[in-house]
Amino acid sequence: MKHSLFNIHDVVLFITATLCLILALCQSFHPAKSRIEKILLLAFLFDIALGIGSVLLFWQATLKIHPVLDNYLVPYLLFCSLLLKGPLLYCYVSAATSPAYRITRADAIHLLPLVIYFFAIAINYPLTSVVRTDFQPDKLTHILSVYEWHSLKTIPLLYAAMALHKLHGVNRQAQPDTYPPTLGHHWLVILVWGSLLNWSWSLGTHFLGFFWGASAADLFGIFDNYITSGLISALLVYSIVHINKELTRRSSPPDSEFHIDTYPIEKIIQSMEIEKLYLNPRLNIERLAEHINIPYRDVSTLINKHFQVNFNEYVNLYRINEAKRLLTDTQFSNLTINEIYAQAGFNSKSAFHRFFSRLVGVSPTEFRKLASESARANYRTAI
Repeated sequence: MKHSLFNIHDVVLFITATLCLILALCQSFHPAKSRIEKILLLAFLFDIALGIGSVLLFWQATLKIHPVLDNYLVPYLLFCSLLLKGPLLYCYVSAATSPAYRITRADAIHLLPLVIYFFAIAINYPLTSVVRTDFQPDKLTHILSVYEWHSLKTIPLLYAAMALHKLHGVNRQAQPDTYPPTLGHHWLVILVWGSLLNWSWSLGTHFLGFFWGASAADLFGIFDNYITSGLISALLVYSIVHINKELTRRSSPPDSEFHIDTYPIEKIIQSMEIEKLYLNPRLNIERLAEHINIPYRDVSTLINKHFQVNFNEYVNLYRINEAKRLLTDTQFSNLTINEIYAQAGFNSKSAFHRFFSRLVGVSPTEFRKLASESARANYRTAI
């Protein structure tokens, strides 16, 4: 009688790992991501694929690749993937939401649990077979100790919560009612919320097995694998659509601008340069569209195609120029930075500083100081 090496659930795991690698390949060609973003995202996706492969090798005792890998390295790979996916997700979200993000020596603290667990494996579980045997139902309570497997499942979830908190903070600073989210932002939201759901389910399954036995948790564990597969599949489809739109937009010929009706463009420019609507901190794309009597979707398309920026960046360009004027004009030297960003149309100090530093290259305080020094130098020269 012939026995199959893999069951349908193993095939799903194999497909999920393959989709992770395909998703990593797609994201490596994303034109809008920085180098550090790509590196961290690729590392995260490879780690997920590594974890899935380790699970297959761990549970499929009949699957043999190499004696060293099969007998000694599988637990290290499994623990490594579990302990790294949380920090990698958090660091990727940090890089995706902060253009100035850089990996520093302080980030090495994220590797501390990995070092501790590798040391524990080397002492307690020298062979893969020992770990696998201790997973049997009659020894489940022994292996699922508070200091080992509980924290293995909890640590990634804590990092996912930290990533969600960081993303929520960025959303609050970016004023989502004023600046519509981009496709890339939606992708990031799906990734973070999906990971949080996936790892929460995994932790719940773990505790179910701890308190009621492995047989009670088997079905939930299988469904956990399907949640992972669904998340990766959704991210892959969204990535293909997003990257295709981004590449299409960037490859559009420059002369396509001449096919745009210039009258609506003139109305948009007039509303900014003459009427100075950007000084209203509550201005959003719907209010602008209503003011110039053009559908807001058309306004968004016109700004994107004609000015090659989104509504957020377009309005803030005017606000930053207004702030620069106030900072260099001696008549307003008595105004504080807070008063200046409010008069320029910003309603968030953090958003003002972020955009000013990105567009001008220095902070508002440094810009005012440089402008003052330049004015004094010109005055001495004139004398």
